[in-house]
Amino acid sequence: MKASYLGAMGYALRRDFPATWPTPPAYNDPALSVQSYQEGIEECEFAEEMGFEWISFSEHHYSGRIATGTPSVMAAAVAERCKKARMAMLGHLLPLNNPVRIAEELALLDNLTGGRLVMGFLRGTPNEDQVYNVNPAEGRGRMLESMDLILRALTEPQPFAWEGRYYQYRTVSVWPRPVQQPLPPAIVATRSDDAVRYAAAHRLGLGVSFLPVDDVATITGKYFQWCREAGWTPQPDEVVFRGSIYLAETDEKAWDWFHRQEDQGRARGMAMRSSVAQVIQAQRTGQDIDYSHVFAGSASGDIVGGAPGLTFVGGPDSITEQIRAYHDQCGAGVIDLFFQQPSLDHRDIMAEIELFGREVLPRIKEF
Repeated sequence: MKASYLGAMGYALRRDFPATWPTPPAYNDPALSVQSYQEGIEECEFAEEMGFEWISFSEHHYSGRIATGTPSVMAAAVAERCKKARMAMLGHLLPLNNPVRIAEELALLDNLTGGRLVMGFLRGTPNEDQVYNVNPAEGRGRMLESMDLILRALTEPQPFAWEGRYYQYRTVSVWPRPVQQPLPPAIVATRSDDAVRYAAAHRLGLGVSFLPVDDVATITGKYFQWCREAGWTPQPDEVVFRGSIYLAETDEKAWDWFHRQEDQGRARGMAMRSSVAQVIQAQRTGQDIDYSHVFAGSASGDIVGGAPGLTFVGGPDSITEQIRAYHDQCGAGVIDLFFQQPSLDHRDIMAEIELFGREVLPRIKEF
């Protein structure tokens, strides 16, 4: 099993943010913002040094917690410092973006990294749809059509026209070509049956995040069945699970930290303003709308193992066994981990990465 480090690039004083989205720009100090990105890049470098084989990036907007609104820019910067790890774009929010532009960015990143790119396709949540004034009711359709167009744009050797429901182009001719042929590895990040079927039918990987192991096993079970029906078997790297983690030297220390967060009100999932919550509730009850397949969400996650907002919590032995469950029961071959909990500073995270690399990573690599 491989480990991936989520390069969230969170603002250093994110512990002071209100429990709302969006994060008000008034909380940003330019000098501290520059420092925060440099510290985030140092964490990615150290993760690579400690044996993490992927560094991942996600598109999120109006947020100081995952401060990567343009993840391809962040990936290019980190790739200049991390020369061995794969750069996993997990990833672009397809309904918000021009799919031809995404194809161009992915092809360029694969060239800049010398063929170390992993692509990721996401739909996103309705609260992020409002960033670029996208109709949430169109999100599902835009995601599926975008994937079709991106895959063709990266593989078609001649210029072509595209006439779809949401996108129309007289000419598409993406340059440069990806280094990895015919395509870089691609992950569809989803919980929805139609997108899981799409991944299986197109021989693409699957990514699921922030769910209890039994729920993930249900989703991956469908995926593996549909892959068999499509005549192929996914490799371990093609099933990715993302979770939020707090690791300490012992279970006692980890849970003591967690309960302090509870006492200070920091262990709750990120709240949203009422207008956003209303949009989400409307989509929950609407026809053929499912926003739940977002891969990174708020980076707070679901309630797992009794810890709101955390997927993995404990000392090295417990964390190892918690990760093993996702490997054994869900078939996950890559575990993508969010370390930047709000109350932690750069030194705390570097210490966690060191402990994970020393005590956990050698064991999960044997799975």
